Amino acid sequence: MIKNLALAATLMIGGVGALQHDARTSTIAFMSTRHDPTADPWNASEVYLMDGDGTHVRRVTTNAWGDGFPSLSPDGRTIVFESNRLRTEGEPANTSDLFLMNADGTGQAHLVRGSSATWSPDGKSIAFHASASGAGRPIKVDPGAATTDSDIFVVSVDDLRTKRARPTNITNNLAAIDDDPDWSPDGRTIVFTSHAVADDPINSVTAEVYVIEADGSGKPMRLTNNAEEERAPAWSPDGKRILFQCRKGSPVQGRAVATFELCVMNADGTGVTRLTTNAVPELTPSWSPDGREIVFHRAVGGGAQFQLFLINADGTGGRQLTFPPGNSAFASWGEVAR
Repeated sequence: MIKNLALAATLMIGGVGALQHDARTSTIAFMSTRHDPTADPWNASEVYLMDGDGTHVRRVTTNAWGDGFPSLSPDGRTIVFESNRLRTEGEPANTSDLFLMNADGTGQAHLVRGSSATWSPDGKSIAFHASASGAGRPIKVDPGAATTDSDIFVVSVDDLRTKRARPTNITNNLAAIDDDPDWSPDGRTIVFTSHAVADDPINSVTAEVYVIEADGSGKPMRLTNNAEEERAPAWSPDGKRILFQCRKGSPVQGRAVATFELCVMNADGTGVTRLTTNAVPELTPSWSPDGREIVFHRAVGGGAQFQLFLINADGTGGRQLTFPPGNSAFASWGEVAR
């Protein structure tokens, strides 16, 4: 719970409160270890912001834990992010809880255990993936990894902060591991990925993209149907397309598993189009607020490091946004009030 009432007033969600008509600047939130590139990244990753053109880079969090997966609220005033700062002795390094803070890094407050949060378009709620039992462990060593019994949850941020409500499990599927939610721009549905519990966590060939009503009503609708792993679906700002990772790339030398490329499809699953073609992983894509560009992180330096890149929404063009030292990854594009 936020103890400072004055701070709580500044954290009002959904555009409520003073100065709601301030101009906003296209802003990319991301994780980086640039400030301490030789340290253990599980304890050195921090949240950063930069303008959409890659300029005005500023550090938002400063601590001795691993922070990442930041997501700007629709009004550009707050950030939900995940951190391993509350993991207990014996828990894996990628055990994460969700936190809320002002866009300048002040007022950090714990929300709930979970990963990969996404905002509802009205800024009042978040969806995220978490262990259904509360005891599930991450299925792999990647940051933000799903747990052995991961489902998609939805909850009001205000209710979390005041401890009035528990998150609602909207997928509740014992036979599958559900993760990577993203809330649709119209607020009605949530897109996510799901794969069989018994599938290989490193190459989950049953992982497909689904959509479900945001209130959990009805059954999930499957959008992809193949023998390739899909990950990290993201709605376009107009709600007409879904961007995602697709295992269509050539394997890295010495390995048999295909690398992730970027693909896009219509909101109903038709018209799948591959945007990138190479033999390096391209991961966690995010649309620009105007839908014209895409930011993502790509393996560089022989796969030893990750940096952020930018391409046009049709896959053309492209340039590198961040550079060593350190890794920069897990970008989320939004806007920040200035």
